[in-house]
Amino acid sequence: MDIVLAKEKEKSIMESLIDGEGVRLVMFTCGCPHHCEGCHNDQTWNIKDGVQVDVDEVVGFLKEKFYKGRFKGITLSGGDPLYQSNELLVLVQKIKEQIPEADIWCFTGFIYEKVQELEVLKYIDVLIDGRFEKDKMFPKKPYRGSNNQRLLRLKNGKITSIE
Repeated sequence: MDIVLAKEKEKSIMESLIDGEGVRLVMFTCGCPHHCEGCHNDQTWNIKDGVQVDVDEVVGFLKEKFYKGRFKGITLSGGDPLYQSNELLVLVQKIKEQIPEADIWCFTGFIYEKVQELEVLKYIDVLIDGRFEKDKMFPKKPYRGSNNQRLLRLKNGKITSIE
């Protein structure tokens, strides 16, 4: 099974200190239905502009980088990773099997209440939900692009806390 990344895997997976707690590997997927005004990643909206990469190859690359560095977790960004929820499910299941100490964060423009039945959420530890809203940017809360977005800690796909 393939997942569509923003670019070839070496350029779609990078290190970050701002996309979640601790030093993280961030993977950028392609495809987004939200088209938020002021989006900093609008080049990832059209899934046809991405590169198909085998999920096993992506997991292998993430695993190698994760264990060579001092990473706390893996962040899924985009585009909107949930746009490819079936492919993402396979990916996160394999991440949890092969890199069990990595926590998984996911940024999405969907609100939790609209996607709460997706099986993929059972494997995500933190969900940042809600569309980016340009008129609400510069939030006082970390890890969000706009004040309307929520940081949801999940366990088995259910909210355990909201920040």
